[in-house]
Amino acid sequence: MRIAGPHRAFTLIELLVVVAIIALLIGILLPSLGRAREAGRAAVCLSNQRQIGAAAMMYADDRKDYTPRDSGSCEAWPGHPAQTLNPQWPLVLRPYLDDQAKEKDAMLLPGGWRELFTLAPYYKDPSRPKDRCEIHYVINGLSFRRATIPGGPPILNSIAKKATPLHRYPWPYDCVWLACFTDDPTGSQATWYFPGQTNYEVSHHNDLHTASNVTGTSGSAASGQRIAPRRHLTGSNAVFLDGHAKIMPAAELTTVSRWDDGDYRSNGMP
Repeated sequence: MRIAGPHRAFTLIELLVVVAIIALLIGILLPSLGRAREAGRAAVCLSNQRQIGAAAMMYADDRKDYTPRDSGSCEAWPGHPAQTLNPQWPLVLRPYLDDQAKEKDAMLLPGGWRELFTLAPYYKDPSRPKDRCEIHYVINGLSFRRATIPGGPPILNSIAKKATPLHRYPWPYDCVWLACFTDDPTGSQATWYFPGQTNYEVSHHNDLHTASNVTGTSGSAASGQRIAPRRHLTGSNAVFLDGHAKIMPAAELTTVSRWDDGDYRSNGMP
């Protein structure tokens, strides 16, 4: 008959080695898992932007080739032909993205709240930190004119860009039309949403007016950066004037010339 000897237990050194190996594996795997999750969120955002780009092309087909640009009233002096209200892209493109758009726009929620795009998942970027803002994309409202010096760069107008027909863009495939909207750490965007506010009024805000809205060279709330160039790690998704969408490096997205539509003619009534 064999008598079993005492069972050998792990030593403290062996346990510490196992713990160290587990910690090392976690340190290696967690960043990879984080990148995989972000890649999934970026893919959802890109899908949303592709839908928006397709909606813009359908809108243009129904509206004599016009594409939405600056929302609300342009920055112009009283009486200027660009002073009248422009079509707000989140509002006018929504029917091409949602069969129930009109019903949702008119919906009144408990507490006096209107729907305010809370039921518009196609306008949401899952990588953006959660806050009160319901529209996570911003449109190109920049207006350029020809340089005064031959061969010089185009000059940015102080008057924002009105709705413009596609045939006036010489290189629509190369000009950024829409990108991810900046985060809202100070809560300034949240002030647009309050009981009694309408979708019509809320949708005025998501556009760019100045070069610093692109570059972020100004520190003021009004003229600071309004795009999120590194929303998806080293870049951000963008839609171009021809409707296609892709990821862009931050350095390109913050270059003002990438937002130049090449249409330097009068910015009058559409």
